[in-house]
Amino acid sequence: MHLLHKMKKVNLVLILILGTGLYLGLGAFVPSAFAQAEAGQITVRVSDPQGALVSGATVSAVNVATGVGTLGVRTNSDGVAILVALKSGLYDVTVNGTGFAPAVQRVQVTVGGRLTVDISLAVQAQPEVVTVIGSQGVEVNVTTQQLSDVVARNQLAELPTLTRNPYDFVGLSSNVFPEQDLPDTATTFITTRGTGFAINGQRAASTNILLDGGENNSTFDATVGQTIPLDAVEEFRVITSDFDPQYGRATGGIVNVGTRAGSNLLHGTLYEFNRISALATNNFFNNANGIAKGVFTRNQFGYSVGGAVLKDKLFFFSSTEWIRVRSTQDQIALVPTPQFLAISDPNTQAFFNAFPLKTPINGTTITASQALPTGATGAFAALPANFPVFGQVIFPEPVDIGAGLPQNTVETVGRVDFNLNCNTSMYWRYAFSNGDFPFGTNTFSPFVGFDTPINTRDQNILYNVTHNFSPVWVASFKGVFNRLNQDQPLGAQPVGPTLFMRGIPTTIQGFSVAFPGYNPFSPGTAIPFGGPQNLTQLYGDAIWSHGVHQIKFGGTFIHIQDNRTFGAYETAV
Repeated sequence: MHLLHKMKKVNLVLILILGTGLYLGLGAFVPSAFAQAEAGQITVRVSDPQGALVSGATVSAVNVATGVGTLGVRTNSDGVAILVALKSGLYDVTVNGTGFAPAVQRVQVTVGGRLTVDISLAVQAQPEVVTVIGSQGVEVNVTTQQLSDVVARNQLAELPTLTRNPYDFVGLSSNVFPEQDLPDTATTFITTRGTGFAINGQRAASTNILLDGGENNSTFDATVGQTIPLDAVEEFRVITSDFDPQYGRATGGIVNVGTRAGSNLLHGTLYEFNRISALATNNFFNNANGIAKGVFTRNQFGYSVGGAVLKDKLFFFSSTEWIRVRSTQDQIALVPTPQFLAISDPNTQAFFNAFPLKTPINGTTITASQALPTGATGAFAALPANFPVFGQVIFPEPVDIGAGLPQNTVETVGRVDFNLNCNTSMYWRYAFSNGDFPFGTNTFSPFVGFDTPINTRDQNILYNVTHNFSPVWVASFKGVFNRLNQDQPLGAQPVGPTLFMRGIPTTIQGFSVAFPGYNPFSPGTAIPFGGPQNLTQLYGDAIWSHGVHQIKFGGTFIHIQDNRTFGAYETAV
């Protein structure tokens, strides 16, 4: 029985946020992230040499990498000016006041960060002093009590990661722990939901994942939607507590990822990472059962390049990564012996005759007395104690033995930033990933024709524009289209009824029993599975700054179209 999972969901949300801490919301669904979720802001307090606050001074900021500047904002009676809607990066903040020498301070703006800077003006010109303010690690927003951690570019570039998955670095944050599902047995399964980490004591699936301010979740299984190369990530923020309503959706935490942009200087990387089984050891299970160490090779190579087409105006960035994994390991399954089938019912014999084994029994044989629990009765118990009923089939499969699933995968990101003038800036970003995982990587069987593959093809397109109507009025609009497509087809065999022993899955002496059919070791897993999931997202917001206060209002529109075939209960028993 096929179940066609068709879901259309529309989120329409209007949120009004007052900077003093009052949040008002109207909407039919839980709100999602706003367009400004990835933008930062700088609050500047200006004083004179005696510490008195200076009003009427003009404060502006220029991005060091791109030369893109902001409109000048005058300090209020409290000597405060707020610069908003800033992309992450280094900025030179300049203060000009009547009767004072200009002052410049260099600061770091992070993804979604709010930074406060104190600048003291001097009466006479002094040698320029540039102070770099770092802001990676734990941050506490004293206005909203939000707790977050910033994973900076140097951490992404310099810290080791086994698979170069940027979301592995979520584990650097506080109040974060790898989520584990603990069943009744002693086996521990690591979850793949969310980013793989439980945040703020919630399930990993309760994490909202953002990419350049747009939702990047696979809504079918609560995992990361569009994947991108590590070198395409500028930085990201992990919000673990008390996040604003503008982020919405999540009860656990927010992982807010920003992609890299080009700058006036040409920069790039060229790399290859290699892992081979010759440098690894065999595992305990293989050693205990006399199985030779499997063979794997993982090659991960790519590039990143960014620069300017027009200085201070038009910038580009591109990054592509290829992943090639070859990995094979012998698997062991128990199947009925020819002697056992010979004394079985003719219908049972006909069933097994239709499905040949990949290789004849080539391992240890299990006798009737070894297979039966103590005190068992019935026809099976009536067999001679030394009668061979099951035998081990040892067969190679393309599985993960330390380097990831065998695959041919490519991930790419392209971005163009355009600074129209000091009032308007915009950027376009396209991300694409394609993965081919061979037969046997999804499900496998010792019987011919039941190995199945996985194929993925994801795309994410984003356009963002920010406009300054005045030094105190800033508006932003973002449009995102995310198409996630995963396919888990059947193998060569048609769908048909299968057999199971009482107790699923059944193991004898630690080895699983397999019968002809799909998913012999996990009958609750259903295939075929796949189809497109489309997410159309529109975000718009505006910020009005008045003194030390801010009023932020806007709305989101999210249309989710989930058309996926799920072969639930298709394999009869």
